[in-house]
Amino acid sequence: MLVAVGLEPVSFLGDPRFALLTVTLVCIWFLMGFYMLVFLGGLHDIPNEYYEAAQMDGAGPVTRFWYITLPLLRPTSFFVLLVSTVSAVAGAHAFDLVYVMTRGGPANATSLLITYIYQQAFQFGDFGYASAMSAVLVAMLGALSGLFFLLTRGGRFQYA
Repeated sequence: MLVAVGLEPVSFLGDPRFALLTVTLVCIWFLMGFYMLVFLGGLHDIPNEYYEAAQMDGAGPVTRFWYITLPLLRPTSFFVLLVSTVSAVAGAHAFDLVYVMTRGGPANATSLLITYIYQQAFQFGDFGYASAMSAVLVAMLGALSGLFFLLTRGGRFQYA
């Protein structure tokens, strides 16, 4: 398609400059439907009475969005932030998409910690090192999740 518009052909998975970006975009596209369903469930849980009362008070659509929708979607946003962070670091999508698309290449441009752990365990047979790295990864993700909970007060994002 690039040649048809007069550009040079690009190997998006074969060029180390574009490989990680390409895998990231595929992962975002792959998970977008799940996160849309989660947000749709969060939107469905917001009582309609809030919008009706705000409309009767003269609030416009933008005001209703900023003062009703966004604050009431904070727990849902927290869930999506936490799940997407864990998924990006050590989730199945972080591993399977990279492994299927590039196997960590080209030139280790798409090699992630989770693929490195897999290589150590199942390609090189160093199960002890891989399990130690997995334990450290789980501890780091636990600490990061705890930090998210502390900073957002469990998804409420209230600073007062």
